[in-house]
Amino acid sequence: MIEINQIADVLNYTEGLKAVVFDLDDTLYGEKEYIRSGYRAVAKVIPQVKNAERKLWRLFLEKKPAIDEVLSMEGIYTEEIRQRCLGVYRLHEPDIHLYDGVMELLTKLRCHGYKLGVITDGRPEGQRAKIRVLGLGKYMDHIIVTDELGGVKYRKPNEAAFIQMADKLNVAFTQMCYVGDNIKKDFSAPLKLGMRAVWFRNQDGLY
Repeated sequence: MIEINQIADVLNYTEGLKAVVFDLDDTLYGEKEYIRSGYRAVAKVIPQVKNAERKLWRLFLEKKPAIDEVLSMEGIYTEEIRQRCLGVYRLHEPDIHLYDGVMELLTKLRCHGYKLGVITDGRPEGQRAKIRVLGLGKYMDHIIVTDELGGVKYRKPNEAAFIQMADKLNVAFTQMCYVGDNIKKDFSAPLKLGMRAVWFRNQDGLY
């Protein structure tokens, strides 16, 4: 496995490949930015809670279920309000941005003739919103949200998404690499299939 500290360094490890496939969260953009964006949206539906966004963020940093905790602490918890907040969080229009250097990296890879893809876990509506806002569709030849393959059982480390990606891009596993940040789940399937693995050691990531 190859380790990098800057996402732009991917370009140094693509010799002999035909395709480069990326994870999404904390690989191409910062997931904390998405979470903060979601809390801003939730704060708007509970205006009776002063400084709701700040309170939600503090509880998240304390690794607590932020929405449940805020609603309970403020004495406004009902299942209806909880579900409304969760729905707003999951369906909000994300205010997120690609990491510095990602756009340049993707442009260079395409200019060099590499096929590009994304394999990401998560609720499809949320992941597709991220992909749309980040403008990744114009760079990628194929994008897979693993839950769309048949539910959470298809999330990494399940091999199915990687097998489908190789088929869609029409490249051998040995001609592909997968770039991700989560050492616990991102690389077991690619390595088992014979792909190259590039671990982005993201110091600001959740994992």
